[in-house]
Amino acid sequence: MFVLEWLLLLLTAITAVALVGLSIPLARVLGIVDKPGDIKIHSLPTPRFGGIGIVATVTIWGLYTGTLSGWALLGLLIIAATGALDDRYNLSPKMRLVAELIAGLALGLHFWSGLGWLGLVMGIVLVPVMANAVNLIDGMNGLASGNAMISAAGLALMLWTMQLEALLAIIVVGSLVGFLVWNYPKAKTFMGDSGSLSVGYMLAMLLMLAATHGWITFLAAGVMVGFPLYDMAAGIIRRWRRGKPIFDGDRDHTYDRLDQLYVRNPTKTVLVVWIITAVLVKVGLVISHAVLLVGASLVLLVLVFLFWSAYRLGAL
Repeated sequence: MFVLEWLLLLLTAITAVALVGLSIPLARVLGIVDKPGDIKIHSLPTPRFGGIGIVATVTIWGLYTGTLSGWALLGLLIIAATGALDDRYNLSPKMRLVAELIAGLALGLHFWSGLGWLGLVMGIVLVPVMANAVNLIDGMNGLASGNAMISAAGLALMLWTMQLEALLAIIVVGSLVGFLVWNYPKAKTFMGDSGSLSVGYMLAMLLMLAATHGWITFLAAGVMVGFPLYDMAAGIIRRWRRGKPIFDGDRDHTYDRLDQLYVRNPTKTVLVVWIITAVLVKVGLVISHAVLLVGASLVLLVLVFLFWSAYRLGAL
């Protein structure tokens, strides 16, 4: 990266450290605190409003660089507000889904000039899918945020090497680095739904940005953000096979089983997942320089390996 891009990354991270830090006393005042429970791994009540700091950082630097505006900004604010209200008042799943679809529509309108009607469909599909996928893997300190940070870094690198606009991806990376200061390895705050839903929206936005440069670029980006999608799909299959509601929470996610059977240390388990995501980023970078048939074949091989691993772990 050039000096200005590294400087933007540093300034974004510093801003996020400050704003996420400010969200901690705010969460306590508002009563947005996550209490220990049967399927939770923390033992003390912990603020869960750090996502507001992430969103505020992305908004500030997105506006400053001109990479976030209009419909895309509106969609981000809608989904962040929805997550914040859910953190405080526990919205119904239907209300959340409606808000996610509206945010997806806004994102599709943002990409209308580049993708047209396809962009509307992609926005309406990708935003709820990515938002809920990130939300579902937010089960260990640093897991969802670190995974998204590595994916966004891979997307930034791919776009930069293709001489395309990478500033928005860099801003997302910096905001998540700043959040991780407060969340990993020991959590002083969680991102909450205001963060997980918004981070999913940001990844969907980067996916659609990649799609404007061709299907192979979109395919490569999809692999880079693939871990939460894979874990969500494995969870749906697992609960369906066991006759349980597909969106019920449990401790049989792939990362949970990895921790229970092999690592037995959540902090180290998160590092293993980060490494897996880094490998997916590497595969995505290879795909970005391949022809479509080769890229599709690599994606198929990755899917076979991941779901075979989920089966072996007992997460499928």
